[in-house]
Amino acid sequence: MVALRYLLFIAIGGAVASVLFLVVNFIVNANMEAGTGVIERWIVRATCDQYELTGTVRDATGRPVAFAVVEATYLDERLSTRSEGDGRFALKAAQAVCNRRTPESVSLLVMADDFRPKRQQVPFDAGKLEVTLDPREFKP
Repeated sequence: MVALRYLLFIAIGGAVASVLFLVVNFIVNANMEAGTGVIERWIVRATCDQYELTGTVRDATGRPVAFAVVEATYLDERLSTRSEGDGRFALKAAQAVCNRRTPESVSLLVMADDFRPKRQQVPFDAGKLEVTLDPREFKP
C-alpha cells in the first residue's frame, strides 16, 4: 500500500512538472519572436535609467536667480522647468531610458531676464548642478 502511494505521488508530480514545463516553454517561445522574453523585458525596465537633474541657478555674485528657464535635451526628450524663488530647480523625466542606450551628455540651456543665456553639455548622470549666469550688458 505504501509503495502504491509513492507511485501515485511520483505520477502526479511528473504530470504537474510536465504541464508547467510545457506552459513555460510556450511562453518563452512566444516571446522569442518579440525579440526578448517577459523576464528579460522586466529586468531591462527595472534597471534602466530615469533622467533626473537638480541644482541651483545663481548670478555672478552668488545670488539666486528666480524663475530662470532650465531646459534639458537628450535623445528625443526635452524637459523644461523654472527655478524657484531661491534659484533651485528640479527636472525629472516622465519615462526612463530603457530600450535605448543612455546618452553620455545632456544639452542644458538656462535663460533668465537680464542674463545671457547659458548653454552647456552636462553628463547624463550628473544628478546635481550649479549654474552661474553672466549679466547681460546693455549699452545704449
